[in-house]
Amino acid sequence: MYPITGLLISLMAVGLSACSLPASSKVTSTGGDPMAAKRAESYDGPKARIAVADFEDKMSSSGYYRAEYGRGMSDMLTNSLFHTNRYIVLEREKLQAVMAEQNLGASGRVKKETAADIGELEGAELMVTGAITGFDPGVSKGSGGAGGDLFGAFGAMIDKMAGSVQTARVAMDIRVIDTRTARVLAATSVEGTATGVSGEAGYTATGLGGGLSGFSKTPMERAIRDMIQQAVDYIVTQTPQRFFHYSAQK
Repeated sequence: MYPITGLLISLMAVGLSACSLPASSKVTSTGGDPMAAKRAESYDGPKARIAVADFEDKMSSSGYYRAEYGRGMSDMLTNSLFHTNRYIVLEREKLQAVMAEQNLGASGRVKKETAADIGELEGAELMVTGAITGFDPGVSKGSGGAGGDLFGAFGAMIDKMAGSVQTARVAMDIRVIDTRTARVLAATSVEGTATGVSGEAGYTATGLGGGLSGFSKTPMERAIRDMIQQAVDYIVTQTPQRFFHYSAQK
């Protein structure tokens, strides 16, 4: 009896420790300023014009991945770059809708003084491309059953805890491209992982939007957010200083 009891106690300890593990990330870079220091800096200087392309799907053979996940992460990266205050972020995913509004203005069907002018779209000097190379939301660990049989309600709690612990992983390749020359200025692989229990405290109150909403309040949410933040930090540190030459008003 004792070996089984010891095993269950050890399993409970592993489950409790796993629930508290923070998200972790791995970034392969080519140098630059320390990311932590760069993230902490406030910024109110010249900006660079940047756009984020639709993420390439390299995970279509995976049973977990769907194309809308890539679009959701592309949107998250776009928003995060905007909030650094270092970039004039240009819309590319919804560009057709913007052009349709301009064409409507040119048709004469709206008031001239309110119509969006044609020929005023701004060009990006930098383009960020991404490709999802890993996407595993994790599976529950442990088969359960033994604790409940031996210890009643307490054992059932152990089984539930052990069965709900998940480890999630997401990874992508990103490139920063000079749109004038098509030269790749920087490239890296970014990976986020997180271990925990779905629905546990510590997740963001708003959760994820769009196609990623199914991963809200799960370890996968933390892994995705961590990966996106690491990507933003890398882009900030690797953007050549010469591209920061626009004011926010022009």
